[in-house]
Amino acid sequence: MGSRVGWRPGVARALAVGVVAIVGVLGPRAALAQDPGSGLLPPGDWTEEQQHHLLDLIARTEEALPAFADPSQLEALGFIDFGVTAPGGYDHFINWEWVDDEHILDPEHPESLVFQRTWNDATQQTEYRLVSAMFMLPSQYDMSNIPEDLAWLPGWHNHADVCVNDEGTFAGFPGLGGQCAVGRPFDKPPMMHVWIVDNECGHRFGGIDVGGLHCDVHSEPGNGGEPGHGGDPGHMDDPGHMDDGDMPSTAPPAQPVSGKPNFTG
Repeated sequence: MGSRVGWRPGVARALAVGVVAIVGVLGPRAALAQDPGSGLLPPGDWTEEQQHHLLDLIARTEEALPAFADPSQLEALGFIDFGVTAPGGYDHFINWEWVDDEHILDPEHPESLVFQRTWNDATQQTEYRLVSAMFMLPSQYDMSNIPEDLAWLPGWHNHADVCVNDEGTFAGFPGLGGQCAVGRPFDKPPMMHVWIVDNECGHRFGGIDVGGLHCDVHSEPGNGGEPGHGGDPGHMDDPGHMDDGDMPSTAPPAQPVSGKPNFTG
């Protein structure tokens, strides 16, 4: 199984489009201020301090995450394949032992990794490219009790629209009542993505749901359908792979914390 990683440092992008501003408390990796919508930050009423904090998180993630870029090493590191490929070729690998450790939003200890699989006609092989970390809070948290100093960050969501079994892998879709025939809805803990590559969202905090890439990190829960219920998920001959034809006509939205960002940490 081949692998490659292609990433462009966000610090360089910020230098090209932003204003040079060093924030001493963030240390030597501090990223440079930029306007939302220029490729890294999602639209939002961000304060200057929040912008520096988000850009620093992107820069540190870009620096640390390539250490996990070889899919053949993931099992030895404790990561397991969640077992389903979302539209766009996105596969999630989760290290459940890291969910309840002492590391939170630490790019050197990411709870989950997202790889994008593509077919290379020249080599006739599937290639995997590491594209994102998916940070997960400890298991005692849900969308209602995210710590105040973290709740302002863009893109917190859960995956109540899929089921997870006791092994921590994909177990199908909830029924009309939101109940899973096997396992439980994946409604906790909250999670958020930080990308190390550019994507169609135009920012680095887009999520991935049963419909593929989800860019609106500030949408209200329930917009476009009841969370966790997106209609008939369709038949899946291969339960480990979701094709576009298997998707509900309207994919359930992610469930981020609503309201203006309010950095308190």
